[in-house]
Amino acid sequence: MSLEPFRREKLVILSARSTVYQAARAMADNHVGAVLVSREGRLAGILTDRDIALSVVGEGLDPVITSLDEVMTEGVLTCPISANLADVARLMRDYGVRHLPLLEADRPVGLVTFDDLVLSGEVRLDDLRAVVHEQLVESEAPGKPMGVPHPARATDAGTRMRSRMRAEARAQHVNDRFITAVMQATGLDHDRAERGMALGICMLCHRLTPEQAQHTIAQLPSKLHERLISCADGPDRAVTAAAMQVEISRSLSLDSVTANDFLISLFSVLHDFVSHGQMEEVRDQLPEDLRAMFPVVRRAA
Repeated sequence: MSLEPFRREKLVILSARSTVYQAARAMADNHVGAVLVSREGRLAGILTDRDIALSVVGEGLDPVITSLDEVMTEGVLTCPISANLADVARLMRDYGVRHLPLLEADRPVGLVTFDDLVLSGEVRLDDLRAVVHEQLVESEAPGKPMGVPHPARATDAGTRMRSRMRAEARAQHVNDRFITAVMQATGLDHDRAERGMALGICMLCHRLTPEQAQHTIAQLPSKLHERLISCADGPDRAVTAAAMQVEISRSLSLDSVTANDFLISLFSVLHDFVSHGQMEEVRDQLPEDLRAMFPVVRRAA
């Protein structure tokens, strides 16, 4: 069977600098189980939903700050689109993979998955079983009885420790950058900028549905997550622009005009750190007085 049916006009390809969180959202939005990763315009790797489960969640990494560069599979196996489905089945069986990018003139033009093999009806059941078996025994799982296949990624304690140390350093850097942005935008010192930031974002989250609040918090520096997650208990319609101004004024000892300016500046910083799509959904849930305090998000045509 020809591979032309698997040619796709639009593939989900992200930069190696993108985060795992962005990749997971892309997978969810496009109903796919893998994204291709590019570096300097060339295919550099692939990240699958299984990679996220084992290499990110399983290793305790933060998907919001972990880049694809750190966890993607490099040296990705590919297949020319001029090949056929039998070639794809053989490659998946021999290398224990479930996603195979298709290339034409060294450019990705399609992707075949194990599910595609199953649905095609063109691949023998024994060959499908062989693909599954090769993936399951790709690496042994510590603590499992010998001979029992189980998916795992082999990592030693040193590798895990280095990953966690890098993740902690990145988390602190992103948090510091966020606080610095608030300080510069508002003109306040570190203590008051941080206190006002936490109060303002918490009240904003109270005004949103829990789902939208959680999505917004997930895109903020991970150091803030534990502090803010209890704020995702809305929607509280008592949260208005006036109510937020009163609380900011009281907490930071500001007059009402300066408190209003603080919120506008804070929301501008938030707009720079959270994706435009998410900010659009946030604004859609706000009353007009709060919505007017945010930078305008242009809707896609």
